[in-house]
Amino acid sequence: MGRYSTAAPPASRHPEGIEPTVDATAYVHPFAQVAGAVSVGAQVSVAPGVSVRADQGSPCRLGPDASLWEGTMVQALVPGRVLGDDQEPYAVWVGARATLAHKAIVHGPVYVGDDCFVGFRSTIFNARLSPGCIVMMHALVQDVEIPAGKLVPSGAIITDQDQADALPD
Repeated sequence: MGRYSTAAPPASRHPEGIEPTVDATAYVHPFAQVAGAVSVGAQVSVAPGVSVRADQGSPCRLGPDASLWEGTMVQALVPGRVLGDDQEPYAVWVGARATLAHKAIVHGPVYVGDDCFVGFRSTIFNARLSPGCIVMMHALVQDVEIPAGKLVPSGAIITDQDQADALPD
């Protein structure tokens, strides 16, 4: 076993040498981590403790005016892709004015549409949140597409398309 001078072993490297692109008007806190093929749009706010990783060149996009609050984790992986609004494939697409609240987990492939809100400690995995969706705190959304303007209640576990279709406006 090797020894490290830090508390954790070094993060995986990006052999392709892909670096994030961050718009000049975006704010990324010095204690946030943005690594790999991540595109950070205009007026995006990335708080301390946020981790946005696009490993192995899997693209991740944070749309204009998106807000990632403290402790949020966004992870983009190679398998699976979502089609972004620009008709290009992404591992994770976060739309304009979307908010990912404290300690939300977004694990690609995921599409979060414009004006969506993902609540505290909620998890989104292999899912599509159509524009205007609200996911309240401590919810799990997995393997489904949530129709536009729907509300996922606090603590809900949505893993079946029939559940997703039955959600309230």
